[in-house]
Amino acid sequence: MQHSGPWLRRAFSRLRFRSTSATPLPAPPSPEELPDRQALARERDRLQRLINTNSDWLWEVDAQGRYVFVSEHSRHLLGYAPEQMLGHTPFDFMPPEEAARVGAIFGGIIAGKQPFSGLLNRNRRADGRMVILETSGIPLLAEDGTLLGYRGIDRDVTEREERAARIDYMARHDALTGLGNRPEFLSRLDARMASGEVQPRTAVVLLDLDFFKEVNDRLGHASGDALLRQLAQRLRDLLPPGSLGGRLGGDEFAVMLADQDVSDAMETATAIVGSLAAPYELEGRQAVIGVSAGLALAPLHARDGATLLRRADLALYHAKHQGRGRVCLYSAALEVSARAAEGLETALRRAVAEEVIGALFQPFYAARERRMLGCAVLPSWHCAEAGPVAPEVFLPLAEKTGLIIPLGALLLRQACEAARQWPPALRVQVPASAVQLRDPHFPALVEDTLQASGLAPHRLRISVTEAMLNEAQGAAARTLCKLRALGVSVALDSFGDSAMAVTTLLSFPFDRLRLGGAPVRSVATEPSASVARALTGLALRLGMAVDMVGVQSPQQWRAALELGCEEVQGELLCAPRAAPLVLEELFCAPAPLA
Repeated sequence: MQHSGPWLRRAFSRLRFRSTSATPLPAPPSPEELPDRQALARERDRLQRLINTNSDWLWEVDAQGRYVFVSEHSRHLLGYAPEQMLGHTPFDFMPPEEAARVGAIFGGIIAGKQPFSGLLNRNRRADGRMVILETSGIPLLAEDGTLLGYRGIDRDVTEREERAARIDYMARHDALTGLGNRPEFLSRLDARMASGEVQPRTAVVLLDLDFFKEVNDRLGHASGDALLRQLAQRLRDLLPPGSLGGRLGGDEFAVMLADQDVSDAMETATAIVGSLAAPYELEGRQAVIGVSAGLALAPLHARDGATLLRRADLALYHAKHQGRGRVCLYSAALEVSARAAEGLETALRRAVAEEVIGALFQPFYAARERRMLGCAVLPSWHCAEAGPVAPEVFLPLAEKTGLIIPLGALLLRQACEAARQWPPALRVQVPASAVQLRDPHFPALVEDTLQASGLAPHRLRISVTEAMLNEAQGAAARTLCKLRALGVSVALDSFGDSAMAVTTLLSFPFDRLRLGGAPVRSVATEPSASVARALTGLALRLGMAVDMVGVQSPQQWRAALELGCEEVQGELLCAPRAAPLVLEELFCAPAPLA
């Protein structure tokens, strides 16, 4: 056992205590006043049994805070017999730091000679285990108000408090990874910012996993959960002292860095991104994901937690928009861009609701016969406030906001209605986004639109790009199969414009492979010519027709013929045009092959 420190003796010495032994004893009773001794003994035994069978522990301390009475239940609570505790103070059974904490509270209580209840304190049992007691007591006062001691009760609330602690922990931590959850992270960030600890600096790194959904689709949700647990452990191992990691939800994580300047924070964030993007082993299978990060620092970029987090999120969005797998530092320019995007989003919502976004049609031709076979749809938007807006600007915004679903339905309907007016030999090609490929209702939308327009299913071609496949890998295969079952053909558009594993190409039931991007731009020279030949040969062996898009020169057209491409499309042959002008193109020969 430990002995109470001098702080306890000082607390009690401030009061004018008088021991019960100093109280003058009354005159002894006369013989006729003595009650029946046997009755007293019986009453005493009954009271003792009542005390000893109570599940709580009863006690009394004297003026110096030392136990003068301890009930038998002390054996159960602390593992000490009552006689072992007599002469000791309650603080002798607590760890030093707990004794100091509780002693400071109790010092104020005894100074006011106040009763107390529900005082929680940790105690060490005789076997070394810790128990949590809930203590209540009342003061014992002499007739003149002098404090003689305290009498009270202790109750074992270890299980209750541990259960409450578990509930509190679960409320503040992510159940899967054990990292702090969003409320906990925001609370800790707000507390740090409010405490004035922004000097030295505080940094927030927001992390978003790229292509994590594909891991779930390909390997299953159990493997996805295992990956997140491994990732969380890597994150813990990487965090510098004083930092905090959290899972904000889904595949979004956050890190709060303490006392780091811009260069230090960028170095740390870059190291985190590199480590988290390394391959994961999941039950003998390897999974690879990408990680993008946004970084903002206080007080450089913000002086409150909400603003700091929002600006880190702006930087994260910019990092993903710039190609993923990188760290982006917040700047004021991002704020200006975000505000412009907010205005553009409002205008886009209005344009979709009012159906003022239209479809342009770019014809594609038989490579050898040079006759028109159909048209590819290109969305076109002339914003009343901003003027013409390029598809590469408003389509990503539509995907981010979910507007791509009604916008895609609008373009599909316009395309089918226009093609219904064309000769039956002409087809129409409509692009689909990753959001549409993940939408389980998309095949039904296509079927309903075909029926409403009266267009035969074989005249509709749905095209997707490599980027769309990367974002909706698992769902894309199911959607494309359903589309083909309707009689609609599917094409992989602009193939070669971004990196894509050939094995991934094997997973999708494409009817056509449409070469585009870098291999086409320099297809007349090596090594692009060899790449184009290899891709064409692979597609032909897989039973796919091969086309070339983005044809802008006679050399590219000639290369398409040499590769055996069936269709060609590009500015050299015809620029995009409105639906009424498509029929005129039937009577115009394409530009001659020089």
